[in-house]
Amino acid sequence: MKFRILAFFFFLFQTIFVAAQDMNALKSEALRSYNASIAMNFDDIFDTTYPKVFDIIPQDQMKIMFGQMMDNEQFSIKLIKVDPKFSFGELKKIDDKTFCVIDYNNVMEMTFKTQMEDGEAMVDAFKKNMSAEKVTFNKLTNTFKIELKATLIAVADSLTNNKWKFLNKDKENKLFLMIFNEKIQKQLGL
Repeated sequence: MKFRILAFFFFLFQTIFVAAQDMNALKSEALRSYNASIAMNFDDIFDTTYPKVFDIIPQDQMKIMFGQMMDNEQFSIKLIKVDPKFSFGELKKIDDKTFCVIDYNNVMEMTFKTQMEDGEAMVDAFKKNMSAEKVTFNKLTNTFKIELKATLIAVADSLTNNKWKFLNKDKENKLFLMIFNEKIQKQLGL
């Protein structure tokens, strides 16, 4: 009887210890991914990205797309470093993968290269289309400051050697559904 109790407590301790280690690794990698995005450090961005993404969009094409999205003929976007205040969901084991949904604060400045005639009118459009919490327009610099909650989906599986890698959640979960199925989407509440 004592052996069973001892075995149970050992199992419980081991489970809690492994989960704590996993959560610490997740927190560290989430911060690394966030900082890579702020710095536009493509090597770190790609290193923290779930590898199946590159089956859909090769890294060289993704680098070009990021470059064009961040600076083009119409506008430039700069990500602003803030305290992301990560909110980690529960670790969920689904099939042979472990997932975690992470919400965080994201702030960007979008500067238009031609003067906006009625920038204030676009504030509500940005709020609605980007689900932004706060949008302000600086007429002098022709810049919108957009504050919103963003979501990362963390994945650890055999493909990642059980190390945490991330997908950015888009509004309709298009990228997620190109890699994972609807069953997983539902179980994660996406």
